[in-house]
Order: sequence, then C-alpha cells, then structure tokens
Amino acid sequence: MRRAGLVAFVILAVWTGLAARTGHAAATVAAAPESAPQSPACRAPPHPAHSRRAAAEARRALLVEQQDCIAAAVARFAPRVPGRANVFFVGFAGFGEQRVFRKEAELARRVFGERFGSLGRSLELINDVHDRTTYPLATFDNLRYALRLIGRRMDRQQDVLVLVLTSHGSPEDGIAITNGGLIPEDALSPRDVRRVLNEAGIRWRIIVASACYAGIFIRPLETASSLILTAADSRHSSFGCADDRDLTYFGEALFADAMPRASSLEDAFAAAQRIIRRRESEEGEIHSNPQIFLGARIRAKLRETEAHP
Repeated sequence: MRRAGLVAFVILAVWTGLAARTGHAAATVAAAPESAPQSPACRAPPHPAHSRRAAAEARRALLVEQQDCIAAAVARFAPRVPGRANVFFVGFAGFGEQRVFRKEAELARRVFGERFGSLGRSLELINDVHDRTTYPLATFDNLRYALRLIGRRMDRQQDVLVLVLTSHGSPEDGIAITNGGLIPEDALSPRDVRRVLNEAGIRWRIIVASACYAGIFIRPLETASSLILTAADSRHSSFGCADDRDLTYFGEALFADAMPRASSLEDAFAAAQRIIRRRESEEGEIHSNPQIFLGARIRAKLRETEAHP
C-alpha cells in the first residue's frame, strides 16, 4: 500500500486476528499517566470537506499544521548531555479506535524515560478518535518528519533512539493506522521503518513492535547497532488489545511488570517472555512467541546508556 495525497499516514493496517483479540479481561496494571505531556498541543483537524478540492486543501493544511506541531515539540526537547550517549524516544500508536495503544505508548515513554533519562527528549505520535490535539497524528509522513528533526539533534555516532510501535498488525503489511476516517488508511511496513531511520541517519536503535505478527519487523531491521523486541513472531497473533484493557499482554509484561524491576533491558524481555507464555498457557491460547534480536554491538551501548539515566 502506498500513501495517497496528503502524506499517507502510516496506518499500521493489519487486520488479521483483530476480531479474535477483543474478549480478554481488563489488565490489572493500569497505564501510568503521561508525565510532562508534550506542549504545545496541536490544532484541531478541520471538519470533513464536501468537495474533492476542499478535501485536498484541508489535507495540505493539516500536513503543514502537523509538521509545525512536531517541530514545536522537538524544539522543546531537553539539550543533550555532552560527553556520553543520550537516549531519544518516539512512540507511535497507530490504531485510533482503541485507546489501549495510546496508553501503551504513554507508559512506554515513561518507563524508558526513567531507565534511560529520555523523558525530556521524547515525542509521541498518537491516533485517538477522541483526542486529536494532545499529540501529533501517527502517520508515515509525521514519523518521517519527526525522525528527520530528531536525527539532527542527535549525536549520530553515540546517541540512541527508542522507537515503540503499538497497534494491530498483519503478516503481510506491518502495523495498522486508523483515525476514524480523518486520515487515509495505510500500513507501516518494516521497509518503511528501515527507510525513515536510514534517511534520518539514526544508527543506534531500540525498536519495540507491539502487534500481532510483529516478528516480520526483525529481519528487515537487523543491524549490528540495533535491538529489536517484538510482541509475537511472524506467524502468530499477540493478545490483550481489547477495548476494556489499558495495556496489551506484551505491553503489560514488558513495560509494567518487567522493565521497572530488571537489571537490564535484555533481562526485562526474558522476564516478559516468561510472563506471557505462562499467561497464554493458563488461558489456552496459542503462544505468540515474542522475539528478540540483539545486534553484535548494541549490548555494550545498552550498558553505557543504562549506567547514566
């Protein structure tokens, strides 16, 4: 799928397995509220246009306004701490009809911020049909633009980017993005993610993909300077994205249960794997098989960044 007109917003469109994921009980661990929310808020999108010409003009205006909002948020980032690796964070919640993904991205921002000192250098791109002004929208063009600006602020030889993607997913297209008809539906593929990271010149990467079939992101994104964590392998669904939940099973296990207690991110993922496998076994689900890729050079970088939060 490719973007049309306005900036084909990366709509992690991956519907396989979506309907089957809506019956689970509410999570016992609520997502933590956003600390120090991004500011300033974005302008409200225009009302639906009644002609093609008006719709095209509205899309162009929305693109400019979204870029202004992103630029203002990045301009407010805390300055780099010189002499060591700094960590930057981008959260991307693609499916706007369910708030579980927004809550998961917000919790990830806080938890990574506490571990790596990235709260002051964090940006959320969020699709939420009930709130289109607190954050910029989660779209391909917004992600590309945001990473370009953030890449310019980074010391690309030593700084690390954390990119958390959360949405529904499919084994063919990647991760899904919707926002109640405001933006065209599209999919954020592994190749899309590789492309925007490479264009931004971002070398050191921690990529978390919380979606069904998220294992498809590993091979296209493998580099010696990357850590990739996925909620499932490339052939199985993940669980817990029901309307009555605050976090998916993967997000709850990794961000809420494991990361605050583990001595390293690698150990946190191993703990999350055990938590998820036990839960899926108890509920009679087919195992999602969360995956990890650890590049040859990233382990030393993780030790360096975790030593200086």
